[in-house]
Amino acid sequence: MKHLRITVEGKSYDVIVERFDGPDSGTPTPAPTQAVGSAAAAPVAPPQPAAPKAAVAPGDVLSPLAGIVKAITAEVGAAVKAGDSVMTLEAMKMYTSINAPTDGTLTAVHVAPGDGVDEGQPLFTLA
Repeated sequence: MKHLRITVEGKSYDVIVERFDGPDSGTPTPAPTQAVGSAAAAPVAPPQPAAPKAAVAPGDVLSPLAGIVKAITAEVGAAVKAGDSVMTLEAMKMYTSINAPTDGTLTAVHVAPGDGVDEGQPLFTLA
């Protein structure tokens, strides 16, 4: 047995690690498998189709990654220039600014702060 101290994100944890060696180590023995052809196989369900993606309209700006909407920095009706930040997404503790790809007017925002988004999901619409 070993006593170890592990620190994760500044918080320390004391753990005890046991090592198992040999045939009487307490490791589970795999269950015996059936011989091929000895019993009828259970029917396999057909694969389920993927969930339909949200419809994409002209002017929609899509999420480049899956994450959580942390902030929306522009309001509907605002004129934005190419490169202006419209919202911020968080993914894996990193923040990504979602910028307007072209000049235009923000006509719709399809998400709210705290919403989870998938890659390719429409975030907002520019006209």
